[in-house]
Amino acid sequence: MGGYVSKLSVAAIVVLLSLLIAGNASALPMAELTLQSDAGDFIGQGQTEDITYTPSNSDLFSAQITQEVGGQPAYLTFFMGTTVSPNTFSTLGFSTVQLGEPIQVGTFDDAQRAAFEMTGHPGLDVTFQNRGSNTLTGSFTVNSVSFFTDASNVLQIGFFDVNFVQHSEGATPALSGHFVYQAVPIVTVPEPATVALLGLGVAAIGFTRRRARSIH
Repeated sequence: MGGYVSKLSVAAIVVLLSLLIAGNASALPMAELTLQSDAGDFIGQGQTEDITYTPSNSDLFSAQITQEVGGQPAYLTFFMGTTVSPNTFSTLGFSTVQLGEPIQVGTFDDAQRAAFEMTGHPGLDVTFQNRGSNTLTGSFTVNSVSFFTDASNVLQIGFFDVNFVQHSEGATPALSGHFVYQAVPIVTVPEPATVALLGLGVAAIGFTRRRARSIH
């Protein structure tokens, strides 16, 4: 009977640890966009913004793999926010199609407007509050990117972290920003003290079980 109780106790601690880890998983999907717009920049209108997007606060919340190169994602597009006051609507596009390579970690200079970039150029296009560029120049740095296959066996964007700088219509003022999108849970590990306490609990159960055996 003592062994059975010990097994139950160990199982309970394992379940508790699992719940602690699961409880720290981020509520997803979500995205965050920070913008720093120079005076005279048409897209950002000189504003500084830090916006968190979720499906619940957006009229449109979409992340798509628009094109591939060699079967790998090479053009990512995002649509986020609402046009209802306050207007937070933004679209973002990042492409390596005309470089002939999939999108990956690295810096991509000499960018042109995505979907219209010429051979040898990466594509970039960030709009904000319904303001977009006819032509642009700029660069972007992919800090992290990952993909996953959903239940329908369709490849989806899992995580994307990028910094960018763009100039609209050949103007000097810049729109700089940082964008992060995540569609898969990021699990945080419980505090070391919590793990230690659970470990002591398991050890204590093991000691009690061995002691019970020696008595019998």
